[in-house]
Amino acid sequence: MKRKPIIGITCSNIEYSGITSSLLHYSYSDSVINAGGIPIILPVGNKEITEKMFSICDGILLSGGEDINPQLFGAEPHPKLGKIIPERDSMEISIIEFARNKNIPIFAICRGIQILNAALGGTNIQDVESEKDNCLKHFQDTSSRGDATHLITVEKGSKLNKITGKMELNVNSFHHQAVNEVAPILKPIAVAKDGVIEAVESNDNENHWILGVQWHPEDMTKTDKYMKLLFKAFIEAC
Repeated sequence: MKRKPIIGITCSNIEYSGITSSLLHYSYSDSVINAGGIPIILPVGNKEITEKMFSICDGILLSGGEDINPQLFGAEPHPKLGKIIPERDSMEISIIEFARNKNIPIFAICRGIQILNAALGGTNIQDVESEKDNCLKHFQDTSSRGDATHLITVEKGSKLNKITGKMELNVNSFHHQAVNEVAPILKPIAVAKDGVIEAVESNDNENHWILGVQWHPEDMTKTDKYMKLLFKAFIEAC
C-alpha cells in the first residue's frame, strides 16, 4: 500500500487569552486529508526544531496570514501595510529554500504566493486598492468564505489549466497585497480582470512542482470540484 505523503503547513502566531498560540484555519488540514495527505503544522519558533520537522515533509503548503515585510523586496512600508511577523517570513524563506534544494512540491496560498515570490526575488504590491488603478474588490464580504466573488483568466497549457481543464475560474478573495514583479524562476499563469496576478508556477515544472494561488481554494473544496482537483494534484505530486 502506498504511503500517504506528509504535508507541512505553515501557520501564524496569535495572542489568545494572553498566550502566544499557533493559528491555522482547519480548512487547510481538512483539504489535505481529503486529498489523501497527512498534515502537520509547522509552528513559527525554534528554527532548528522547525527545520527537523520540515525535513520529514513530502510537500510544503504555505498558508495565508499576515502581510509580508516589504524590506524583503527592497521597499519601504506603505501606510496601509498591516501586521507583519518577521520571524514567520524568515522561517518560510528557509522552508522555500529547503524545498527547492530537495525538489519538494510547494503549494502556496494567498500570503503564501506573496512570500514565495519575495523569497525568489520578486516584488509585491503592498495595498492593491491604493496602488492599482481600477482594481476589483479583492477582499470579499459574504456569508461564507467559500463563496466565489470574481473571475480569473487562466493561461492555456499552464499547470492550473491542465489540472482543472478550465480557461476561467470563479474564485474567492481575501487579500489586499498581491504579486507585482514576478520572481525570475516563476511565471504568471492567471490574472483577475483588473490585471492582478492570481497564480504563478515554476519556469521548470519538469523538475520542481510549484503552484502559487492568490485566492483560498482550501475554503472552496467542499463545494467546488476544481479546487478539490488542485489539492489532489498537489498530493499526487508529493
